[in-house]
Amino acid sequence: MAQPWLSVHSDALTDLWNICDTVAERNLLKKLIKEFFILNANREALALDSLADQFKQWGLSPTSTWIVAAANKDEIDGAQAAMQKLKNKVEPYEEWHSRFISNIPAASDKVANGDVVVIFDDFLGTGNKLKTKANWLLSLAAKNNVDDLKIYFMSVAAMNFGINYLREQTQCEVFAFYKFDKAISDGFIGNDVAINVALMKSIESKLSTYYKNKNIQHYSLGYKMSEALYCVENDNCPNNVFPIFWWPHLRTGRRVKTILRRAG
Repeated sequence: MAQPWLSVHSDALTDLWNICDTVAERNLLKKLIKEFFILNANREALALDSLADQFKQWGLSPTSTWIVAAANKDEIDGAQAAMQKLKNKVEPYEEWHSRFISNIPAASDKVANGDVVVIFDDFLGTGNKLKTKANWLLSLAAKNNVDDLKIYFMSVAAMNFGINYLREQTQCEVFAFYKFDKAISDGFIGNDVAINVALMKSIESKLSTYYKNKNIQHYSLGYKMSEALYCVENDNCPNNVFPIFWWPHLRTGRRVKTILRRAG
């Protein structure tokens, strides 16, 4: 009842419920499910309006600003999908539309000294991805003798610890509309943090060690222990989310249905 979107995932929810062995594990699962944030169309519209307004708040101009998806040239990326929806929200969109660039390599061929670059992603997890993309852009631009760029970061949603890391590492401004704390580490106090982390790891222990050459230990509590409870409706699940929601194989070798899906 708290999460209507789960109505079509009853089999997956049953599978997840059944791998929990104790009442305490199931109580933790219920708490996390109730707090899970699904970005639906209405929530996305609110975010895009706010993101569009942020360009005015930063005082940016379409004559000197590029909005660049944090994507490689040859990949299908969530940043590109979200940026396409943002494209006609930034006013005046007749002037801004040509300033949206789909990937980092393409942007490196367009930027000039003195330009502003807004590196855009749909979800900011640890912050390391955007830091890496910014450094990549700067290194590519330097090959074209461009070494004077001002960088901003923008995302639809983000983990607070990732925002703080990115700001500290780059000294650049970071904006996200939806911001989230770690679900367990920030959602409990005192000894309850360690207790519930142990409960989650107990549930994770039922999952297979490997899946598509990925080791479950690298995704325990979500990638880099992000403890995220976020996904876009009908979209690819971020690896920052607890793997119990998207890891489809059990240690027994049985494949189970998952509430969310992650490709790649």
